[in-house]
Amino acid sequence: MPSIRIWTPESDFDSQAVRCIAEKIIGNGIKILEASDRAYKDALKRDQKDGLKKQVNLFLKTSDLVIFLIDYDGIQSHFQRRGEPNSLVNKITEVVNSIDKAILIYIKQELESWLLVDCLGICCYFTNDENTRKKQDWIKFARQIQSGNTELIVEAEQGGKGSKEYLEKFSDKINCKINPNLKNKPNNLKQKRYSERNSPEIAKYIEINQQALARNESLKDFSEYLLIAGIRLTWLKLLNGEAFENHSKIKFQSIVSISGKLSLGINH
Repeated sequence: MPSIRIWTPESDFDSQAVRCIAEKIIGNGIKILEASDRAYKDALKRDQKDGLKKQVNLFLKTSDLVIFLIDYDGIQSHFQRRGEPNSLVNKITEVVNSIDKAILIYIKQELESWLLVDCLGICCYFTNDENTRKKQDWIKFARQIQSGNTELIVEAEQGGKGSKEYLEKFSDKINCKINPNLKNKPNNLKQKRYSERNSPEIAKYIEINQQALARNESLKDFSEYLLIAGIRLTWLKLLNGEAFENHSKIKFQSIVSISGKLSLGINH
């Protein structure tokens, strides 16, 4: 089965959450793998100059494509990073410019902006109940919070307030709706507040469809690239001598499934 490795070197929690989102986008036709923050640090520790490139080539022995995902958290912050020779973005850019099977995609603004495309899904996580999605009071509640464009929840500069802080405040509102007594117990409320470690579990409740994708351009770009890459990789596997194997029918069905999602905007 073709495989795509997604590498989010800024956070292992981001890596797990993005893998979950990618699996929702691509379905069963492509295997989604992940790479960790530790793998990035270890690669540079072994060889500051070429360690990252060597690690990507090592990953490509077991993956057909490596996709780097990093935060794009505002023009000022991005400009500052590009001005630092050894910054994360510059190191990754150097690698993807030299390896055809590696690309860089930006998350605007932070991973939380991708989670916030489905506020009702976030409510499902905090209530620990998928059926929350069907309850009218929660539908109305989530609609009041839902941003039409989560990229506009902007972190103007490094360390500024952005989608993460937005989600923290949203989680407080959810928890107070679940238990109104928490309004008078700030310490207890803080303990239940969203943190980055919650993101992989929240991602399991997020629905990825046309409406959700329209709320974040970078998520839409990621989904379209993932689907196109999935079709290409599956066809290549078929054309490279696998067309007459027993599982070729399954591979063809994968192409049809992925193509259908692309044409329908993941509306499944």
